[in-house]
Amino acid sequence: MIPNIHFESEEEFIEQMYAHAHVINISTMDAIEMAMLTYESDPVIAHLNDDYELRLESGEWLTNLDRVREYFEYTEDYDMCKKVVTLTNKVKTFLGKDLVN
Repeated sequence: MIPNIHFESEEEFIEQMYAHAHVINISTMDAIEMAMLTYESDPVIAHLNDDYELRLESGEWLTNLDRVREYFEYTEDYDMCKKVVTLTNKVKTFLGKDLVN
């Protein structure tokens, strides 16, 4: 499920991103997995104020997965850390194939 974040200011946006960090991190993983299946280069990871989509360009997938892993390490959710590592390896393979073709 893609989260919908509501905010009125930049400060509120940052607060909402922290408040919804768990859902956003899972959404990031889900979006990347689905994008690899559908060959979408910039999947949606969140809706902002019902009228804008927060997307993640494929060139940022690995960087964002590092951040996702760090979040789950911080929250000590080591099962999710393993899933992030597995997904990271799949992304590396996927991007490597994409660069060759």
